[in-house]
Amino acid sequence: MTFTNRQILERCGVAASQSHVLPVILGSNERAMTIAAALQQRSFDIRGIRPPTVPQGTARLRIAITLNTDKDGVAAMLDALAEEMRRCPA
Repeated sequence: MTFTNRQILERCGVAASQSHVLPVILGSNERAMTIAAALQQRSFDIRGIRPPTVPQGTARLRIAITLNTDKDGVAAMLDALAEEMRRCPA
């Protein structure tokens, strides 16, 4: 189950990671936590990470892709992420 950088960028404008963790840097604490909460409401276990864990102004989502996630699930999550990012612009 591999998505290319291009596929991920096309779905949600985020560059792929070289590991199973996909950090989505959103900048503000409020935006990161709002989008994380919206994705959790949609049954995706995605956490917002904010200072002091990360530097100020680099609040992010921490998305971990596990072996229990199939390609359709990842695609649905990326689509939901893109939709929530549009709803809560920078």
